[in-house]
Amino acid sequence: MSSDAALIQTVKAQQDSIPTLMGRIIALAAPLAISACILSGLNLGMLTILARHGDTQAIYLMSLMQPAFFIVIAMMEGLAITNQVFSARCKKTPASGAVLRSSRVLSLVGLGLICAIALLAYWASQILSPQSQSLGLILSYLPIAALSMAAFLVFEIHHSALRGSGHALLAIVPFAFAAILSLLVAYVLLDRYSMGFTAVMIGNFVGPLAFLPIVYALVRKIAHKDTETPENLPEAKKVWPLLSTVGFPVFFSILVASASAAFLFPIIDRFGETEVSAFLVVLRLRVAFTIPAVAAGSAIAILVNQSLNNQTGVSGDRYLAVGIPLVFTLYAMATCFILFARAVAIGLIVPESAATLNMWSNNVLWLLLPTFFLLPCVVCIQIILEQIGDGPKVLVFTIIAEAATICAIIFSAENSKSLGYICHVLTISSALLFASYVARLVHVMQRWEKTHVV
Repeated sequence: MSSDAALIQTVKAQQDSIPTLMGRIIALAAPLAISACILSGLNLGMLTILARHGDTQAIYLMSLMQPAFFIVIAMMEGLAITNQVFSARCKKTPASGAVLRSSRVLSLVGLGLICAIALLAYWASQILSPQSQSLGLILSYLPIAALSMAAFLVFEIHHSALRGSGHALLAIVPFAFAAILSLLVAYVLLDRYSMGFTAVMIGNFVGPLAFLPIVYALVRKIAHKDTETPENLPEAKKVWPLLSTVGFPVFFSILVASASAAFLFPIIDRFGETEVSAFLVVLRLRVAFTIPAVAAGSAIAILVNQSLNNQTGVSGDRYLAVGIPLVFTLYAMATCFILFARAVAIGLIVPESAATLNMWSNNVLWLLLPTFFLLPCVVCIQIILEQIGDGPKVLVFTIIAEAATICAIIFSAENSKSLGYICHVLTISSALLFASYVARLVHVMQRWEKTHVV
């Protein structure tokens, strides 16, 4: 009887049409994409406000702060995803109340790390006397810039608890309002008081801080909803093993993937303030462009993992065979659209009145246009491979690609190569990484097919 049931389930799985599988992927990716769009909208919105105000000096400072920003984001995401996994594992159990305690513990860890970064940067600014003007600006602004992310870090850790407990749509509301308030505060401070980059830092702090009590209350309500007695709660130390198995790999992956950017911005600083600002405009636009790929990759990975546990009745390679071509096709079409509408895309961020910045942004976008297809596809495949147990090999590919890119960037700096040369280096690096990940994914799918045949 059980074999008949398994056969019926297999036949049913094979009858699932491609539109049905696509629908499952899109339905699961939508809430994840909305949250990611809000975060990208916040970053892109800050840049747009500065550009439309004509404050190129503030945009230049934001460009210089990118390496430090990547470190803080990597640290924050490592802690937040750890809490998200812990929250998911505690869902609908008497241990759900422990999520509130894990959120507190991880928040304290994050605040301690941010304070350490700020103190170290302040100490460096007092002790060192850098000859580079850009390095001096970084050291002088880094302490307050790091501290301005403290409220957002605590907010994101509690926000991740809501996502992990299955309340992704509920978590979107306070996140959206916090982002809107941050942009509003930054706009007012910039427009009325001309506070420049300081307005961005204050906006980043005020928005999450104002809505943190609401997120905390939601986590508290959900965490204690299914809790029977306090004695049933696990100790907060239960979250520590997840930091080593989940948090650290996420932190390290983001850090490695950001390594070339950390070298890139100081090196292109020699081209001038406008060129650096244009590069930041295009990179922020590409980050926003990549968001659907992140959500699609996460959704496909979740469905593949469910299929491996026989929860969906559909083999994992079918989701890969349908989902990956879907992502590739959509991004090929979207990149073609950007090709013909790049002036409009840049114009949404940089007004025509800032003619020089607008022109350079269009030039950089043209040079990096292939990466608007390659990098989102790379990110999508990377997320899938990491979540189906191929993380170590992904990390090896990433380290090799980033090391080669850094070497090429350093070579370009030593030989005074043009900005176009650096853009070509980034495009070739993305293409090689794309080819490596596609080959690895094909290998994984072939291995699964052999397993199913056996």
